[in-house]
Amino acid sequence: MLYHKKKLGEKLGLPTFNHYYNIPITSLEYDLKNLGPSDVYIITFKQDNNLFVVDITHQLGHTSHFDTVSLFELDKLLSGIAAVPLAAVQNIQILSFPDKLHSLNPSQRLKNLVALYYKDAEIMRYLKTTKNTGDQVTRYQLEAERLERQGKSFDFFKYVSRGKIREEDGLSEVSSKDYDFIPDFHPFLTSPRSQQVLSVPVTYFDDKTKQTAKIDIMGWYIKDQQLKIRWKPKYMRKRRWRSSRISVDIVTDNYFFQGQIYRDSSAPIFLNNLNFDSKIPKSFLPHLKNQYQIFMTLVKEQKRLALLRKVRLNKKD
Repeated sequence: MLYHKKKLGEKLGLPTFNHYYNIPITSLEYDLKNLGPSDVYIITFKQDNNLFVVDITHQLGHTSHFDTVSLFELDKLLSGIAAVPLAAVQNIQILSFPDKLHSLNPSQRLKNLVALYYKDAEIMRYLKTTKNTGDQVTRYQLEAERLERQGKSFDFFKYVSRGKIREEDGLSEVSSKDYDFIPDFHPFLTSPRSQQVLSVPVTYFDDKTKQTAKIDIMGWYIKDQQLKIRWKPKYMRKRRWRSSRISVDIVTDNYFFQGQIYRDSSAPIFLNNLNFDSKIPKSFLPHLKNQYQIFMTLVKEQKRLALLRKVRLNKKD
């Protein structure tokens, strides 16, 4: 991978006598709208062999916790550097960090940083030779390398579409033949007595057409690193279970899967517009909501990995 390395003074056009001229700054090369601006950065520095980041919300202006690291546009970097103790200015590294990755789970920021820079030996040395984060960085680097070896490229981001498809329908209780063939299948709901996998009735409201549709969802699984949901429509007598890949809409950034929910057309089914049916027994709801939350956490993790993959694929090897 190619990382663009410069001195901050070169990047900002500072005079060579400026105290900050020689601070190293590394940029990533990509041009993807769904990743946000490419020219945004975090400011890191070492002090007493510990790694710190600039956090303008902190009373000291900096912290050792990556989950609160501040993001800076290029023209705001000098104001961010002002939060670094003078004795540590010579140990600053400024690193490009995509806005969309910054907006994901804050606890994943150090992991995402390593996933972006694990092929840069100089930056890995800088991050690993610290008392407070060295072991973590090493683990994350090994994980990133393992994922690369196992990885298969696919596009998690899609444009939604609508089209004519033939009609089908489904059942309220699931036969094992509809999921036994799927390795590591995770149902949303099972019977407490028989452990039978149950259909979960949900209502979908289509923001665009203002239509309401009923569907059943069964569970989820991952195949070839793609997260899929098992579901079926309910608008006619004959219906079958089908699997659909979870994606992120490029335009709205919302999660969806594509399928036939109307009698004569397919449509995007956005997860944030799905609501559990009122006929689901109240005693089932705590377990159901917990399982669905696990599913949504995986959806967000798939997005995180996809964003990282897009950054890597748009750099020149």
